[in-house]
Amino acid sequence: MPKISAILAAAGNSSRFQHATEKKTFVDLNGKAVWLHSAEAFFQHPDVTQIIVAISPNDDEVFRRRFARDIERLNVQIVFGGDQRSDSVANALAVVEANADLVAIHDAARPCINFELIQSVCDAAVGHGAAIPAVPVSSTVKRSANGQTIDRTESRDQLYLAQTPQMFARSIILRAIESRGDFQPTDEAQLLERQGVSVGLVAGSNFNIKITHPADLRFAQLVLNSLPATKFDDLPGELR
Repeated sequence: MPKISAILAAAGNSSRFQHATEKKTFVDLNGKAVWLHSAEAFFQHPDVTQIIVAISPNDDEVFRRRFARDIERLNVQIVFGGDQRSDSVANALAVVEANADLVAIHDAARPCINFELIQSVCDAAVGHGAAIPAVPVSSTVKRSANGQTIDRTESRDQLYLAQTPQMFARSIILRAIESRGDFQPTDEAQLLERQGVSVGLVAGSNFNIKITHPADLRFAQLVLNSLPATKFDDLPGELR
C-alpha cells in the first residue's frame, strides 16, 4: 500500500466568504471547524501517514490554542502559508516525509470528502503518477469580457471542473513546484500540464463542494448528514 502525506491548504484570506469574525476554514460546520472535517477524512484513511496543514502566520496563535486537542489527536504538522497557494504548498512539501509515495493536496475548505473519493484518486495516482477528481461541466457556458453582456456561448464538451484532493507521486510534485518560477497556478495539476506531464482524471462529485460563501455551509451540512449512511453515487438524483 502506498504511503500518503496529506497537505491541507488553509492559508487563504477568505475574502469572498465575508464572515464577520471567522475564516471559512475555521467556521463551525456540524459541530466542528470546516478544516477538521477534511483532516479527519484523511486521518481515517489507512494509507495516510502524515497530515500537514498550511495556515497563515497571522492565524498561528489562535489556531494552536483553539485546536490544540485536535492537532495532537490527529498528529497534525503546521506550516506557514506563503503569499500564493503554490508558496503554501511548497512550504508544506518541505516537511513531507521522505518515504512518502504520494502527496495529496486538498482544499481545507472542501469538508465533504470521504474514503471512496480519496481512494479513487489514490488508485489513479498509483497507476498514473498524478490524478485529480473532476466533474464535467453541465451548464451552458457563456463568455463575457465586461461581465454585463454576453460575447458568445462556449462549447462545454470536454470541459471539467477540477476538485481536490489532487494526488501526485512525491518526486513529480516536488519537481513541478521547484520549477514553477514566477508562474502562479490555480491548482497543482496546472504545473504538471505546463511541463507536459499527463494527469489522470477520475470522477469527482457535485457533493465535494468548496466553501466559498456562507450559503455553502447549509448545503455542506446536508451533505455531511447524508454521508455516513451512503456513498455519493448512491444518493437520490435530486441531491447530486
